[in-house]
Amino acid sequence: MNKRKEILIAALKDADADVRKAAAEALERLEARERLDALAKKIESGQMIEKVKVIYALSDLRGPRVAAVLSAALKDPSEDVRAAAARALGTMGDTSVLPALVDSLKDESPIVVRAVVEALSGFKDQRLLGPLVQALKHQDSGVVERALEAVARFGDKRAEEALVYFASKGNPKMKSIALKGLGVMDA
Repeated sequence: MNKRKEILIAALKDADADVRKAAAEALERLEARERLDALAKKIESGQMIEKVKVIYALSDLRGPRVAAVLSAALKDPSEDVRAAAARALGTMGDTSVLPALVDSLKDESPIVVRAVVEALSGFKDQRLLGPLVQALKHQDSGVVERALEAVARFGDKRAEEALVYFASKGNPKMKSIALKGLGVMDA
C-alpha cells in the first residue's frame, strides 16, 4: 500500500485541479481502509450519528473486510444504523452480501426493510425474485411499493401473478408500478 500512497501524495501536487481532487479522494479512501479496524470499533460502540457517518464513509470502499463490517451493522440496535448499513451494502455490488441483506428483510422496522429492498433492487440476481415477492406481503405500503418496483424490473414471468394482483387491487402508485411491470415482462 505504500507505493499507492506515494503515488497519490505525489499527485496532490499535480498542476491539474481534477487530478489533485481525484488523488485527495483516493488518498482519503486508502486511509479509511488502513483504519478499518478502528472504524469497525466505532460502528460497534459509538453513538448512533457517529456510526452512520462511519458507515457512509465506508460505503465508497470495496472488499470482504468492508462487507463484513457493514453486514455486522445490519444487527445494530438502531434502525438508522441498520438502514444506513443496508444502503451502503447495496452500493457495493458484491453478491456476497446478498444473504445478509435478504435476512434483513425480516427486520421489524419498515424503515430498515425499505432500505434493504432498495439495496437489493440494485442487484440483477434472479435468486432475489422470491424474497422480493415475499416482501410484497409486508404491512408497510412503502416496503410493498419498493418491492413491487424491484420485482417489476426483473421482467420475469414468475412474478406475473403478483403484478396482476397489484394492478387490480393496489393503491394508485402500486397499480401504476404493476402495470408498467406487466408491460415489460418476458413473454
